[in-house]
Amino acid sequence: MSLAPKEKFENFRYKPLLIAHRGDTVHFLENTLDAFNSAFLNGADGIEMDIQLRNGKIMIVHNYISSIESDYSGLDEILSKIHNKGRIEIEIKAMNTEILPILKDQLKQYSKADIELTTSEVPLLPYIRDIFPKLKLGLIMHNFIFQDWMSQGLVTNKIIGWTKMSQANVAHVPFSVLNRFGNADLVNNLHKSELLVHTHIFKGFEGKKNLSDVTKWKVDQCTIDDINLINE
Repeated sequence: MSLAPKEKFENFRYKPLLIAHRGDTVHFLENTLDAFNSAFLNGADGIEMDIQLRNGKIMIVHNYISSIESDYSGLDEILSKIHNKGRIEIEIKAMNTEILPILKDQLKQYSKADIELTTSEVPLLPYIRDIFPKLKLGLIMHNFIFQDWMSQGLVTNKIIGWTKMSQANVAHVPFSVLNRFGNADLVNNLHKSELLVHTHIFKGFEGKKNLSDVTKWKVDQCTIDDINLINE
């Protein structure tokens, strides 16, 4: 059975969903309620957040090396306020499965929310899929797994193979990889394998051009660091 949402390929979007990375970090502290609310108010289709398990509680915090004593927001507190505002991408930052049963319990009450779970910890993905069989699941890939000597075909096969073996249905591919290894052709081949394609535009002077590129390549969704790109 295909993991990709059928409706995506019946009514293809030519404008990528714009996902605010850790919220509106231009004006507010990352991974906070103010940052998330501001992102939605400024027109973001969704927000991305990072979660970790701290003393048995799921906290929203990015860095693995961060103060245990710091006052980070709890996932349940934030979801109760933003669950119906748009796409919510939750990156699971964990080296084991201890966080997953607690996450399952917290997400039960948000069955109608538009949630995608993501992680770059590849071995964790099948465990996530087992507990969350119906949610969108994204594999975050890093630049270093793609080498200059690789051909476009090999890169395409690697993305498809890794994503499907991990039981994900959204391939999070770095912008530089799309740009180096076929861009629109690469995206098209991933779509043919019933995968959604997600990339990331980092803050910088080429942001507007990069956004134009991913739109032209028909990328499905795009993380942005600069909330001002939405108005562009």
